[in-house]
Amino acid sequence: MKLVVLMLLLLYTFFIAPGAGSQEDLLFQQLVTGQFNEVDPLVVTVFSMLGVYPIIFAMLLIPKDHYRWAAWPFVLFSFVLGAFSLLTYFIFRKNKTYDKPRGPKLLHKSLVHPISVSIVLIIAVSLYVNGSGGSLTAYQQAFMSSHLVSVMTIDLFVLIWLSYDVLKNEWNLRFSWLAFIPAIGPLVLLLKHKNLQQ
Repeated sequence: MKLVVLMLLLLYTFFIAPGAGSQEDLLFQQLVTGQFNEVDPLVVTVFSMLGVYPIIFAMLLIPKDHYRWAAWPFVLFSFVLGAFSLLTYFIFRKNKTYDKPRGPKLLHKSLVHPISVSIVLIIAVSLYVNGSGGSLTAYQQAFMSSHLVSVMTIDLFVLIWLSYDVLKNEWNLRFSWLAFIPAIGPLVLLLKHKNLQQ
């Protein structure tokens, strides 16, 4: 399934996604140079979510890293490549080969500590607040005119689905469907899980 999603994402990115390329894409230049005041707040929120999700996946994958291929390089690359990097990890990580998660316990505990999760949750909520000042019409126009916006939108949908898949199948959490609430859902589930453990 994940291989099919990766192939479809690649097909969309290189052959289907509408909008101008990076050289002619004004939104691309504004977003990557941090000129957020010039861009619709909803577009900025989605762009910023792609910076929050790698942190969420660090919390989800590194404390559960029992597999042959280490998770952390793919999480790190996901800051740039998004779902492309994480899908590659899920496809090629092979079977579980370690009885205990790879890496120091202190790192695992700090990643899913309620304080760490709460900080990222506050950031996610602030993005929602910022995005509430945006316009769906402006976002639709940005989607059709900017290759970056069209690709990052689909990338975000894939990341949301992947977070649901991990929370359901590897964390075995009830109410894993909450992961479909972008960013906030997975973080609330992690907080709830830690509170139950304590």
